[in-house]
Amino acid sequence: MAINATLAGSLLYPLQERILGRPTFRVLAELEVSQWFSADQLHALRARKLRALLERLVSRSSFYKNTLADLAADPRVDDPWDILRSLPLMDRSAMRQMAETLCDTRQQARVRRMSTGGSTGEPLTFLVNPLREAYDKACRMRSHRWFNVQPGQREVYLWGVSIGHQHQDLWRTIRDIFLNDLLLSAFDLSANSVRRYVAKMNAYQPVCIFGYPSSLATLCELAVIEKIQPRLNRLKAVFVTGEVLDHQQRQSIQQFFNVPVADGYGGRDSGFCAHQCNHGAMHVMDEHIIMEIIGDNCQPVPDGQPGEIVITNLDNLATPFVRYRTGDMGQMSTVRCSCGRGLHTMSVVAGRRTDHLVAADGSLRHALSLIYHLRELKGVGQFQVCQRADRSLEIRIVPIDDRNTPSQQAVLNGVHACVGQVPEARVRFVSRINPQASGKFRHVISEAADAVANAASTTKDKPTT
Repeated sequence: MAINATLAGSLLYPLQERILGRPTFRVLAELEVSQWFSADQLHALRARKLRALLERLVSRSSFYKNTLADLAADPRVDDPWDILRSLPLMDRSAMRQMAETLCDTRQQARVRRMSTGGSTGEPLTFLVNPLREAYDKACRMRSHRWFNVQPGQREVYLWGVSIGHQHQDLWRTIRDIFLNDLLLSAFDLSANSVRRYVAKMNAYQPVCIFGYPSSLATLCELAVIEKIQPRLNRLKAVFVTGEVLDHQQRQSIQQFFNVPVADGYGGRDSGFCAHQCNHGAMHVMDEHIIMEIIGDNCQPVPDGQPGEIVITNLDNLATPFVRYRTGDMGQMSTVRCSCGRGLHTMSVVAGRRTDHLVAADGSLRHALSLIYHLRELKGVGQFQVCQRADRSLEIRIVPIDDRNTPSQQAVLNGVHACVGQVPEARVRFVSRINPQASGKFRHVISEAADAVANAASTTKDKPTT
């Protein structure tokens, strides 16, 4: 079932945003103008927003009030860019420890509690205000418009529907119908599910598809093997986010759907940060965030050189993200995009890459299904899931403390819900989990998924006539 796109985009969607107190469509109208600003105009806009953010932080966050006092900095008169560069870098650990001094206690009305995906096994819980959500949504709508996709047009999501919780609540079901959204689970990809998914897409006739690159690429590769063909006459673009999009994934998705594949970068914590336009460049959402790239010495690196992505969100006062270290690697571009937009351009060098797990029946299951289960278990600090080539699993868990150790059975319940009865699933409680050489933790390491991917690649090269 689908609603008339004009009705959904011009009436129902704005009505929802108004009820929720989000000025999304007002922000969208402003963003449509500001994307064409000159460099000087855009710099002035960002400076005004940064100064306003710093002034509010002084009055509403004890941490930043004390920090700026120690720096003898006054955001009312001093250069806001100089102040920003003098502020300390923040990461998840620091924000957890200082949560009470960071949060704006006077902005508790209409704020929403959110958590990161726990890619390091240590999720961060924080608050977002309606303005932050409005900017995230409006930036996403604007990036869709770059591909002539309008709010309210039919969209298919291959996204996170936790196994065991695939029946949406009544409100979500009704909302999806009226906003023309069709949600498919990215956590269960097998030949049978891919056959169902493509059939649903063919019947729904979406204008765009949105999802994890790894899941969409897996769907396309399995569909080719099973000789399943999409018949999507209205499709204009496929949008991906949540993981690094590599060349092979882009090629698989683009060849299968025969439309452009547009990459996006952001996070639940940092917000909607950058998106690819129809000319191929990844544009930073300059009106919403300030992006810095820092080197190993924590100092900014020149444009064109890689480093860690640091984000300042200009529109969230409930939990301010100021000079927030994402742990992802990227670089600012030295070349302006031919589309003519004044927004900065960048590229993601490396970042979150969510592996799949191989279930007992040989199908691929998105690892986020198990991650969602583990991060919600009481007593879990860090965790890491390792799958060997024979599909056996070892789940390493660092308990928060000795008194709050999760039961092995509770852990295994999530394992079995995700992958079924694999040959072996062992839970190990450890004191620490070592990071990769890059400094980041891999929450899932799957030799079995690599083997399946290699086999699929070999099969995919064979003729399907």
